[in-house]
Amino acid sequence: MFRETVTHASGESTGTASEAHALFLLRRAARQGYAIEATEAGGAVITWTRAGMGGRTVLRSITLTPHIPVGILTEDTVRHLGVINSRASAHYELRDKRRIIAVGLYEIPALDTARLRARALVTADDAAPVRLTLTARLGLLAQAHTAGPDGQCACGFTVHAPGIDQARIHRHRQEAAAAFVNQLGTAYTTAVAAAR
Repeated sequence: MFRETVTHASGESTGTASEAHALFLLRRAARQGYAIEATEAGGAVITWTRAGMGGRTVLRSITLTPHIPVGILTEDTVRHLGVINSRASAHYELRDKRRIIAVGLYEIPALDTARLRARALVTADDAAPVRLTLTARLGLLAQAHTAGPDGQCACGFTVHAPGIDQARIHRHRQEAAAAFVNQLGTAYTTAVAAAR
């Protein structure tokens, strides 16, 4: 679940957005060519401009803030999420009366499984495969495209200018977010829609 904040001509309004609605907003924004940027909390900011009174340009936005922020993604957490995301066969099993996530021969220990569930990074009905939530995916995306003090992005993108060109890094993050939304598979979007 997300808190949805919309800026419009009358000011700002807030509401609640389900995972399916948030995904719909992101896909629509990508189709329209609006700027999308993932946040480290596991949310997103969508911005666009429109013509206002007197021919001036007016900025509009939708901010999606997760009810449970992603928090710090450790190497172990990132590895576990990567394994879950890589295979459609991730599912819950019981080991010593404790729930674990099994993905082929890879097993996520019970304590780590509990943490992933408590942080709302994974979800599944008992019969459905375990999948990453949209919040987890957005948090991973933001982490993968965070620039350090030297202008080097975690993904390898570098700003080759004296000092850091924040506008260029910002544009890179928006391009990465648009590519992410456009590459979401049908199986994932169907699973999100079915989880309403």
